[in-house]
Amino acid sequence: MAVSLEGPLSSVVAPKITSSTVVSTVAAVQIRSAQTDYTSSDHKQEWDAYWANGGHEYDQRGPSVALQELLEVHRWLLPRGRCLVAGCGSGYDALYLAKRGLPHVLGIDFCEPAIARAHKLVEAAGGASALAGKLSFAVENFITFKPLHRFTVAYEYGLFSAIAPSQRQQWADAYARLIVPQGSLIVVLFPLIHRGPSPPYQVSMAECEQYLKRYFVLLRVDPNCRCIEGQEGNELVSVWKRL
Repeated sequence: MAVSLEGPLSSVVAPKITSSTVVSTVAAVQIRSAQTDYTSSDHKQEWDAYWANGGHEYDQRGPSVALQELLEVHRWLLPRGRCLVAGCGSGYDALYLAKRGLPHVLGIDFCEPAIARAHKLVEAAGGASALAGKLSFAVENFITFKPLHRFTVAYEYGLFSAIAPSQRQQWADAYARLIVPQGSLIVVLFPLIHRGPSPPYQVSMAECEQYLKRYFVLLRVDPNCRCIEGQEGNELVSVWKRL
């Protein structure tokens, strides 16, 4: 059951999502971010190789189902303004958010092959001209990213689990620096179930809150968010407001 700490939720009941329905809705976002341990050149080479080889292992063939549920079923309203998708990977979530009418969406990722795939996605979707000026991608290190302007909304899927645990404070500091006061942050945590010693690392809501609570107020958390078949209980979506 979702817990909302501010404002009512829609009473719309969502049908069960399966892998086939995700395929038929829109097209896909990677489950984990390519943003990894920047202190380890081995990790960087691993992620570059992952994307250069197609990046298929964690590809859901659809934008984040948890994000779709939040915006379309629970009708969570995003503030109007610039949007950052951190660790955007293939770019599917960035494309999805751009199509929802935000003035501008920027997807960033540390790996060049991931950003190359994101550009190809937009071209294949026929949205290059329609979304001109509204959607862009850049190769950037999220931890050290310093744009000219801050963002009203930020979103991520799995970035928290993909970076080294030693970088989690820097992760929170970066969001505090990048998001305007009263701005929104949506974090989809994955994986919640143990996966081993290498990224993506197992994460929890308690760990996420530990780092964000200094800068953000938790508005909503849903430990039973919708996901593709086979991932039940392995994802959690939370929404935060910048102090």
